[in-house]
Amino acid sequence: MGGHDINLPSPQQTLTQLRVALIESVKTPIGFFALIALIAEAILGTAAIFIDRPEKTYLVVSMIILVFLLVILVALFATFRPEALSGLRPPRALPSSDEARPDPALRIDDIAKKADVDPAQVDPKLVRFIPPLHPTQFKIVSLPATEPQTHFEWPYSPTGKIPVYGIPFFLLPVTGPAGIPLGHLTVDVQPSEDNAPSTRTIDAQVAGVRHIHLLISAGHGWRMHKGLQFLHRRIGYLRIFFADTTEQRFDLYLGRHLREWAFGNNTNLVTELDLNQARPAWLSHNSTKRFDLLTVGVSGGPKDLHAIEVTGQFEDDHVGKKIATPAIRVSAITVERAI
Repeated sequence: MGGHDINLPSPQQTLTQLRVALIESVKTPIGFFALIALIAEAILGTAAIFIDRPEKTYLVVSMIILVFLLVILVALFATFRPEALSGLRPPRALPSSDEARPDPALRIDDIAKKADVDPAQVDPKLVRFIPPLHPTQFKIVSLPATEPQTHFEWPYSPTGKIPVYGIPFFLLPVTGPAGIPLGHLTVDVQPSEDNAPSTRTIDAQVAGVRHIHLLISAGHGWRMHKGLQFLHRRIGYLRIFFADTTEQRFDLYLGRHLREWAFGNNTNLVTELDLNQARPAWLSHNSTKRFDLLTVGVSGGPKDLHAIEVTGQFEDDHVGKKIATPAIRVSAITVERAI
């Protein structure tokens, strides 16, 4: 019978491999501290073998003190800079973030002084857009947050401050429990299956308003569903309340003022828009998601705005039928003042 030769590494090769593995394992400060402690203990322990008392006692005490010092050092790092033990740097604000910049109130005062306007009318969210925007022309309206939050269900949808046709909007990002982006905050209103209205009121107390701009889309935007046609029919309306107790109503028609937000290749979803009523604002990179810009003029404006009410309700009650009718989705609102 034949045998197989087994090549065992020499003691020198084994020692070299152990040294390489030990050095490669030191990748963090705490690993470095442990390596230094082991080396020091080995040196002191070896020296203690060849030294008589009382010097040997001093070396043993030194080893004990070294261990305690290492424990204290690691405890201090764990208390005040825990990320340093893993070789990480402390988090910091990026130069492009608002936190890393001077107090915006100082810039607002400077802008207002140069333009000879009231600082209270300058929107803090828009100071980075001034100029070229006029300091008091636009005011961003904050959308109300609810629990659970309604949002534009696409993680790659735009967030932050974006200009659309020269109009600035703010899309508030929504994240999941682990901080993963989910989309941006929306106001969603959809009537019940028996067409009971769904309404959301948005506080918008702004003086001297002449236009209201909305980034808007529809959900369940079917052309026809369960024998009902929704294309070019009213699926809801806006009620605009003014400080003088008057109000203005604006009806929303599917295929004219808004269209389906997630259309893909489904030919039964409304994708057309009346360009005399609204304009395309954003389309996803894969051409499956969108929202549009709708501008509503204030009748008899400029007027002092008080609130905006968004109601989802189909124009017909379809008595005796349970049908999921189209929803209205508002991604952002900006009002425009007269200047």
